[in-house]
Amino acid sequence: MTFTLRSRLTLLYTVLFGVLLAVIAAVSYHVLAYQLDADVSANLTELTTGLHGYLRFPDDRPTVIFDQTDPAQAAFVEEATRYYQVFNARTGELIVQSDALRPLGLEFTPAEVRQFGDRPVNLDLDTDYGRIRLSNSVLTPAASQIFLLQVGVSLAPMDAALKRFFILLVMSVPAGLIVTFVIGRWMAGVALRPLMRLADVARSIDIGDLRPRLPIRGARDELDVVATAFNDTLGRLQHAVGEMRQFSTALAHELRTPLAALRGEVEMAMRQSGGADEAGRRFASQLEEIDKLKRLIDQVLTLARAEAGEIQLAPQAIDLGELARGLVDQLEPVAQAKGVGLRSEPVDARVVVDADPNWLERLVLNLIDNAIKFTPAGGTITVSVLRSEGSARLAVQDTGIGIAPDLIPQIFERFFRVDPARSPGVEGVGLGLSLVKWIVVRHHGRIEVDSEPGRGSTFTVFLPLAAD
Repeated sequence: MTFTLRSRLTLLYTVLFGVLLAVIAAVSYHVLAYQLDADVSANLTELTTGLHGYLRFPDDRPTVIFDQTDPAQAAFVEEATRYYQVFNARTGELIVQSDALRPLGLEFTPAEVRQFGDRPVNLDLDTDYGRIRLSNSVLTPAASQIFLLQVGVSLAPMDAALKRFFILLVMSVPAGLIVTFVIGRWMAGVALRPLMRLADVARSIDIGDLRPRLPIRGARDELDVVATAFNDTLGRLQHAVGEMRQFSTALAHELRTPLAALRGEVEMAMRQSGGADEAGRRFASQLEEIDKLKRLIDQVLTLARAEAGEIQLAPQAIDLGELARGLVDQLEPVAQAKGVGLRSEPVDARVVVDADPNWLERLVLNLIDNAIKFTPAGGTITVSVLRSEGSARLAVQDTGIGIAPDLIPQIFERFFRVDPARSPGVEGVGLGLSLVKWIVVRHHGRIEVDSEPGRGSTFTVFLPLAAD
């Protein structure tokens, strides 16, 4: 599957932003977790250190002594003693345990108590009520007294905050990708819009008129570089095509004079020979070949003048159906002489177009003549004219040899001919359809070809209807 450049740019934007967003989300989560953990540890250290100053051990029993009239001290002691317990560090006996810590079921063996005393580090423990962090610190109020103080803080608020943040990230990343996709597609469209305008202008430039150029925006960016390079190429191509057309026109003009002189000499020699013997027949054959060459030169000159824009049209309102019927009547004897049936279908209503009568007549003549040439004896040719979707539709349908699908795009090229082996004895040099295409384009119409080898062809011309 091939994606358009806009789709590929959109996917690239989305993937890059998705990776960036995922990295930012992961880093943010870990930074937040680290900061929250550090804040909890700092708070626990502050509570533990502060509680040391309020603990007294009369009769080997820890007692918290503070000024109950001081709200600050009361609040601090209440927070510090919410989760706290005191062990005898030598025997491992639990001496004091707060009410909030008792239901958590934190029971330690004497060996564990002694280990905590030897290495007083913080402990993170899982309980039925969530995680809790305990600090371990050793108190020695007297030489004979060693106690282990454990002060705890609940990690549930930190875990809940991290969970909510994680859910927020999980929800925001896909939403961010969707927004990125929409914005990326819009940005790709905006970025490619000048390129699409250049493509539209380039698509409108035809070999018949190479004078248009791609617009230069003056931004001095990559698109201006491409447009300038394309315009330079068009200039060189226009110069080369102009020289070719000038050469074709000059050559055709130069050939007309010697051909006329040659034809006069052949005619004189034919008259002198009387025209009855073998020499007369050869002279007649030479005259026929000279006439073919003259027609070819006339066609080349006409097409060269047409492509050079030297021919001006004189449009007027023409009944296309009536024109087609008249030309069918004129060419019917030619078709009958070849054994081909030629007919025109009746037209229900007038089909009027604005067109140059001479060139429109040549268009219809060329299409019918082409059909006669490539339709064998016993075949039929049908010419129909009707209105179709606001346009005048002229169709010339034959039951001839047909055209291979891969050759249809080439039949309007100059001097192109279908395989001569499939159409022996057919005269022509391949200029008729080129002229037809030029006439259709100059009249702002279009031509379509539907053909199948061995079953015939249909040439359909669409022209704008004349205004009422």
